[in-house]
Amino acid sequence: MAPDAEDCGEVEALNGPSIAYEPVPIHQGRRIIPEEAEPAQAWIESDYPNPGSDSRTNSPGENRRLLGNKPQKTGLQAGLTLGVWKQSKCSLSKTVKIKPRVKTKFQKRKEKLIEALRPPYFIISIIIFIVLLHLCGPEEWRAWLEWSPGAWWREPWRLFTYGCVHAGTAHLAINALVALAVGWRLEREQGWARVAAIWCGGVAAGALGAGALQPRVRVVGASAAVYALLTAHLPNVCLRFGHIPLWWFRPLSVVVLGASEGCWALLRAPDAGNYNNHVAWAAHVLGAAVGVPLGFLVFNGENSTERRMVWCKIASMGVVALGVVTAVTHYVFWYDVDHFT
Repeated sequence: MAPDAEDCGEVEALNGPSIAYEPVPIHQGRRIIPEEAEPAQAWIESDYPNPGSDSRTNSPGENRRLLGNKPQKTGLQAGLTLGVWKQSKCSLSKTVKIKPRVKTKFQKRKEKLIEALRPPYFIISIIIFIVLLHLCGPEEWRAWLEWSPGAWWREPWRLFTYGCVHAGTAHLAINALVALAVGWRLEREQGWARVAAIWCGGVAAGALGAGALQPRVRVVGASAAVYALLTAHLPNVCLRFGHIPLWWFRPLSVVVLGASEGCWALLRAPDAGNYNNHVAWAAHVLGAAVGVPLGFLVFNGENSTERRMVWCKIASMGVVALGVVTAVTHYVFWYDVDHFT
């Protein structure tokens, strides 16, 4: 029995207007690719250490291969497969280590000999100047340059220039040889500027000491500077202990030369009335005494930052300052200048 038209109308009124339904596929989080679609090709790097002779795998500057047409395991992969550049171990550049050139024994001995024979330029220059002045300089220069107890007050250059003139050839030869022997190693280790400072300080201290302790003696010669260089080896050894050769020989030479100077001064009995031939022992003593504190102040070494060396520098600064104040006080208040002019 067919339904009535009214019943059909009621059903359509309840269900609303007729809508065309279409089936919607379920994705389940992935996209279905047709089976006949071929995957795209991309370049990837080859991990093989020895590339083949093919131009695709042996191109300059890189090592790569082209993906072939391989069957897909599933039909779910699609799109373009991009290659990622990966640095292979074989392409890393290795750092080339250059071995240092090994020197032969002959080359090492030659370098040591050249270093040992390197001349002290300041010592040699000052010796040459003194010798030329002694041989070629007129006698008037000697009277103009020597230390005079009263004249130096009006002519202060005599405080340093008296070290360039000597009493005779023997006096000059002794001072030149000792200065060369003492100052050679010292200048090579500390430099010519520091050695020149010690030389000038020794000359000035010797003149001031002789003027204070032996006011009637006219002083010539570089003995005070030579003794200052000699005793300056003591602070040099302290500042560079462990880094210089024959460190034990230097204090020993200071003791031996100092003892010989003292014995020679005691054995020789100078004529009290002949002041021209009198030895200025005060200049020798003051020159040797100033070499130690000046060495600590001027010299430098590997042990300069140690606490003991810092305290030695501070003490040396105090000693030098005290000496300068004493000399100025003596020559300003107690020294009779006009009496010896």
